[in-house]
Amino acid sequence: MAELQPPTRKGESAIEKQIRQAIERGEFDHLAGAGKPLDLSENMFTPSEWRLAYKMLRDAGLAPDWIEQDKEIRRELRALEAWCQNQAQWLRNKRDRLNTLSVNKMIQEREHLAVAREKLCVRYRERAAAVNRMIDLLNLKAPRADLHRERVRVEEEIQRFEDI
Repeated sequence: MAELQPPTRKGESAIEKQIRQAIERGEFDHLAGAGKPLDLSENMFTPSEWRLAYKMLRDAGLAPDWIEQDKEIRRELRALEAWCQNQAQWLRNKRDRLNTLSVNKMIQEREHLAVAREKLCVRYRERAAAVNRMIDLLNLKAPRADLHRERVRVEEEIQRFEDI
């Protein structure tokens, strides 16, 4: 008599069926390392010539320079975005108060706001240029292109800020 086979499960590929059948036969029960956690301390994408250096850095609680630089860039980008939001809120508040002023005061205040907005844009350009220099250095150091960062699009961000 032929041995009864469990039915194929819906959506199961031929490979998945073979694996399931091997599990049912117990072929995976006594493999070396069974029941032990996997050792994922080694990054399989790290080139072999860099593994020892990366391990030494990791053991010392450090990361490669380009990773530390990327962390710094992320902090700077968050700080720049927060600064922009704060300045935009300040400008909105000032603009909203214009309607409560006399005509002469309103004209004066509009002029002050225009000067302030221009100073803010200059400061933003300076800060974004500094971040872009950091990004350029990171992109030179990062081992693969998919680890590169896009530069801050300064004029697009300025335009977005001025549209407030």
